[in-house]
Amino acid sequence: MNDNSTVLQKIKDNAFYIALGVGILAIIALIAVYTTGRDGGAYEENEIDLNQSSDYSSINTNADHYNENTNRKEKNAKVNATDPDTANRTRSNKEAVDNIPDSEASKNLQKKNVQITDKSITENNNTDATTENNGKDISENAGKTADDATEDGKQLPVTADVGELNFGSDKTISWPVKGEVILPFSMETTVYYKTLDQYRTNPGMLIAAGSGSTVKNAYLGKVVKVTSDNTYGNLVTIYLGNDYSAVYGQLDTIYVKEGDFVKAGESVGTIGKPTDSFEEEGSHLFFEMLKGDTPVNPMEFME
Repeated sequence: MNDNSTVLQKIKDNAFYIALGVGILAIIALIAVYTTGRDGGAYEENEIDLNQSSDYSSINTNADHYNENTNRKEKNAKVNATDPDTANRTRSNKEAVDNIPDSEASKNLQKKNVQITDKSITENNNTDATTENNGKDISENAGKTADDATEDGKQLPVTADVGELNFGSDKTISWPVKGEVILPFSMETTVYYKTLDQYRTNPGMLIAAGSGSTVKNAYLGKVVKVTSDNTYGNLVTIYLGNDYSAVYGQLDTIYVKEGDFVKAGESVGTIGKPTDSFEEEGSHLFFEMLKGDTPVNPMEFME
């Protein structure tokens, strides 16, 4: 009994301190509860922010991919529009182009186009220069005449077109060589051939001339044939115009070629040794005039 009284007395004596301690504990408990509640809310808010941040990051990432794909498509369109050959490139080449920044790809393409353009201009300039030089050469050659050009002292033929060739029955020709007519033109009657010991018609005339003598062109014309046969040896046929031609045979050296225009009096060639058919007749020029394919008498046109 005394012990219980003692305890109660002690409680009464220390009631103030006990109440103070209980109050402090209550305050601590309240603070703890308040703090815990606040931290929990902050955690939830942070969790929400993190979730929101994750969603926004995903949205931004998707947007970036979309923009990148769009830019790549636009870039490919630009490249294809600038360089049509890109459409035929391999996939690896396309990817390589896609990885180049727009500005650099554009510069490379422009550089390539400039190089191609420069090359085209250079080739065109070279072509123009060649054409100009060829035209100059032709003009210079066209201005030359046989009087200006010689070879070993012999006059060369005119190589440029001298205009329309015009020959007719009212024209006269010069003698290609000076000498005696040893066998006249004769198509209506026969004449005697010494070497052949025969009487035959003669489509031209044989004019005596020493071997090596120069043969002059009788009238302005164009060389259309340079041929050879066993009867008349080396022959040159010159077209005079209006279906008339002059034929020179029994030649040795020939100064003209097919396509040459030869003025009257210019050298055609030189007299050679006579063929086997005319050994007895001696060195001479076989000279023939044709109207189409028909032989005509050269003497009718001689001066």
